[in-house]
Amino acid sequence: NMDLTAMNKRRIRELDYLCLLVKKKETESLILEFYELLGQKVKPGTEEHGVDRLKFKVYLHDMFRLSKEKMTDGIFRVFDKDRDGFLSLEEWLKGMTVFLRGTLEEKIKYAFSVYDLNEDGEMSREEMFYFLKDTLPGLPPEENLEEAVKFLVEIPMKRMDTNKDGLVSLEEFEAAVKKENLLLEAFGPCLPDTMFQQRAFQKRLE
Repeated sequence: NMDLTAMNKRRIRELDYLCLLVKKKETESLILEFYELLGQKVKPGTEEHGVDRLKFKVYLHDMFRLSKEKMTDGIFRVFDKDRDGFLSLEEWLKGMTVFLRGTLEEKIKYAFSVYDLNEDGEMSREEMFYFLKDTLPGLPPEENLEEAVKFLVEIPMKRMDTNKDGLVSLEEFEAAVKKENLLLEAFGPCLPDTMFQQRAFQKRLE
């Protein structure tokens, strides 16, 4: 038993080291991607502004097939913490780490921030409607569109709005998603599909 415990401890240390190596490689690949998007050689500290909205949205489309205008605007807003219209290397790394490798809790906070359009800490029916209208395929003609989307908003709203005040707080959203993970992206895709996640690293790690 003692030998087994020692072996297990050694194996765990080895796995931890491997995880650190992979994490370091992934961080390096993201840094290279950042400078490639800027169109600069890799010279850390030389960037003037950072990755702008347009370059970032092209990247989201090409790498992850995220192309809906309102959603990609929302994703950029959440990444761009200082609201200067550019992603610095730090903003890029922090955002992409959650985007690609975040825990469920981190992803819940991220998705909530994307959907919370006016950043008041609560999701309203109007905000849900804003994103659903832009992302749902096969919607009816314009004259029935509003009614159809409003109906669809009510389904997740009933599951999330536990205090029945017509708004969804982060706590309510978190509780609903933890009960039913599919609700994480209830109002449209704001995270990469798992089949696309590795693409961000693949060409660097090969």
